Amino acid sequence: MARRWRRLAALAAAVAMLSSAVLGKVPLASTAPLAGARGLGVHIYDHCPYCTRVELVLGWHGWQPNRLVYGYADVAGPTALIGKKMLPVLTWHDSEGQEQKMCESKDIIEAVESTAESTTGRLIQRRTGRKDLKAWQTRLRRVMHGLTRPRLLQMPIKDFAREEDRKYQMDKYTARGFSYERALADTEKLAPKVNTLLVEFEELLRSDKALNAFGHSWDDLYVLPSLRVLTCVKDLVWPAKVRAYVEQNHADAGVACYFEHAC
Repeated sequence: MARRWRRLAALAAAVAMLSSAVLGKVPLASTAPLAGARGLGVHIYDHCPYCTRVELVLGWHGWQPNRLVYGYADVAGPTALIGKKMLPVLTWHDSEGQEQKMCESKDIIEAVESTAESTTGRLIQRRTGRKDLKAWQTRLRRVMHGLTRPRLLQMPIKDFAREEDRKYQMDKYTARGFSYERALADTEKLAPKVNTLLVEFEELLRSDKALNAFGHSWDDLYVLPSLRVLTCVKDLVWPAKVRAYVEQNHADAGVACYFEHAC
């Protein structure tokens, strides 16, 4: 019986590793993957919300990895890391000098949160499931992209520094029916709707730096990257408390917003 259970355990481990490979995830070498990590690097697109949430958590923990930003049309760079064009990716050398890689923002954040080498302990609580917040996010998603997609292309970031990078993004969304010309023409219609949502968001904040009184949670990690993207839109009016929430949280992590380049 014991031999049978060992065979089943070995089979389960093999299936898990195969599933990780199929999903493009690099299996971890240990339960504490960042213990003794050296040469930490975070591979990102500057505008990507999944990348931003990883940078926020790294910064709040006081980690300063080497920041590697990719052009959006660069397929070879991210693919060389994990076999597909997908970021963020965290890279490091372990205590034995072996190079390690990790993708998926949630996995990276959990690794940072759980490492014994963090001097701050866990900072991020679970998502609360607040219905008021979920309803607000749904309404924001319906209107924000018409404002942000055309303007992100004009931000001074490596993501869209080359013509081919901008074309790659435009081709991606026009294939889904998005019109950049119509989006810009709709600015006067869309901006007031987002302004109203920003005013309403002020009522959702239950502390100056977090959506909930107990501190940062996954609620913040879902919302802050979207608000950061909105900082590229010049036509928006930010309530003081909302702007302070966005600016302070990103400043604490060493992540720049787009306010000064808004257009």
